[in-house]
Amino acid sequence: MINTPSKKVINFNVLDIFCGAGGLSLGLEKAGFKTLIGVDFNSEALKTFKNNFPMSEIICGDITKNDVKRKIFDLAKNKMINMIVGGPPCQGFSLKGKKLGLDDPRNFLFKEYLEIVKELKPIVFVIENVKNILSSSNGYFKNKILTEIKKLGYVVNYGVLNAANYAVPQNRERSFFIASKEKVISFPDEIKKKVTVRDAISDLSYLNSGEGKILSKYKNGAKSNYQIKLRSTRLQYHISSNHSDVALKKLKLIPPEKGKEYLPKHMIGKQKFLTTWARLIWDEQSPTIDTRFDTPSNGRNSHPFLNRAITPREAARIQSFPDSFEFIGNKCAVCRQIGNAVPPLLAEAVGTKIMSELNRLEEINNSYAIYNANAYTIIEEFKKNNIRVDHIIADPPYNISKANNFSTMKCKRRGLDFGEWDKTFDLFSWIPEYLQILKQNGSIIIFCSYKYISYICKTLEENKMQVKDIIIWRKTNPMPRNVNRRYVQDMEFAIWAVRNGANWTFNKNKNKPYERSLFETPTVSGKERTMHPTQKSEKMLSELIKIHTNSGDVIMDPFMGSGTTGISAIKNNRKFIGIEIDEKFYAISKSRMNLSNKDLFKFSDLKC
Repeated sequence: MINTPSKKVINFNVLDIFCGAGGLSLGLEKAGFKTLIGVDFNSEALKTFKNNFPMSEIICGDITKNDVKRKIFDLAKNKMINMIVGGPPCQGFSLKGKKLGLDDPRNFLFKEYLEIVKELKPIVFVIENVKNILSSSNGYFKNKILTEIKKLGYVVNYGVLNAANYAVPQNRERSFFIASKEKVISFPDEIKKKVTVRDAISDLSYLNSGEGKILSKYKNGAKSNYQIKLRSTRLQYHISSNHSDVALKKLKLIPPEKGKEYLPKHMIGKQKFLTTWARLIWDEQSPTIDTRFDTPSNGRNSHPFLNRAITPREAARIQSFPDSFEFIGNKCAVCRQIGNAVPPLLAEAVGTKIMSELNRLEEINNSYAIYNANAYTIIEEFKKNNIRVDHIIADPPYNISKANNFSTMKCKRRGLDFGEWDKTFDLFSWIPEYLQILKQNGSIIIFCSYKYISYICKTLEENKMQVKDIIIWRKTNPMPRNVNRRYVQDMEFAIWAVRNGANWTFNKNKNKPYERSLFETPTVSGKERTMHPTQKSEKMLSELIKIHTNSGDVIMDPFMGSGTTGISAIKNNRKFIGIEIDEKFYAISKSRMNLSNKDLFKFSDLKC
């Protein structure tokens, strides 16, 4: 027996380029990272950064200058930097800039960022940027960025995250590229409960126009859990703008939570944007906080009922900065620092996901390799490492959860609920990705609901696969439901497909005249049964494996659940690779796997 050694947790030392006030670094530090260097050309923003990260080193300068870059390289190597983060400005990402792409002079900072990555070779790096960088010019710039990242030897995940989905009281969408040397990092799960403007700033609702001090005491107690979380011993920069008489007249005409539709036409002026002179809405999220939030004519950033724009501290709260985070500079400089920052709670969610995935649970031993990971992202690692498998047996979520309580039954029952993973699962896009690592003579079996058989067959055929048969698992002891109103559901279905032109494996039982695509076993019960809601029969899977694979073959299950496919594979002298996103089901799979004294299982054995 070979015991897997305990996993060593990686300690991350961060270089934050274009760090600004430090919103990104603050969130990462809360997630367990340590920012050791902050780089920016704005000296006032760096003063704020140093004030809040006193143990860090700061470098003020233009990263295109060789002396500044050399200073960054020397200090980063001395500090053993293994992670880089930042949001390089990219004004050239537009239709006009398409011709030059990353060589457009306006995108030079993006190229310089990647040059620093190339020199320092961090384990992971993060690029945060505007949302439209992914869609501009039909994805042209996004594809250029991905190409450059992959040239550096990294696997990458990218997408748009909205801060409102991560306990930030603000709708703020930003694109993220998360690149790693080995592991593809998933994006953090969204938080269902939304935080509102009321949650963020209701305790600060007492200043009028022109009132407030740089430092002040709290006047009200905390009125929400969010405020309890962010409050400190004092308030800094809770200072209201001193609005003109004209501005105050307009604000007095606008009811709570309303906008300029209440102003006479002659007072609206030539402003075309609908949200100018609009008040924040208490029980919703704020729109994106920008650098001019202290001006009512700038957008929806006036207080919900007081006749003033929000203060820097209120804006910082909406950005999810704690009150203990204090800003250095005059009011205009502070407004820019707050408006340009990454919301710390969003950064914390991203950092927590990076930390958990780079230190994720996995076990590789004699007979199997299993991963507590997202099948949609870890596939990029398999492709990068040239992993090839002989057969895929997948039992993905069926998308059949229902809220129905079967009210026509004498004994009411709850509906079918297989969790959020089932409700939101993408049934089809994983298929072409995993077919890329299937050997030429390999085959695939996909369990699915009868509702989606034709759609999955179509997806397979579009990816040069030939559907050979529909496999039926008939349960000899089905669970009756509402028998006076519907048929007993005693069957599940699976699709078997092979590559066009493949010499596929089919081991017919010599004692039978032919094989039928019907497998009959009882539903899982007794000692074999786990808490997994869709557990398959070990006997049924073992029969499938004997027919469709040979001894020593590698079988992959991207959605291994409680690990029954793996157990069946190992008992029949096959190798197994399994992925499971849910940590509790991963733990069940791991505990059920039998270790054996076979040749050491290495990824190198699976490469082309």
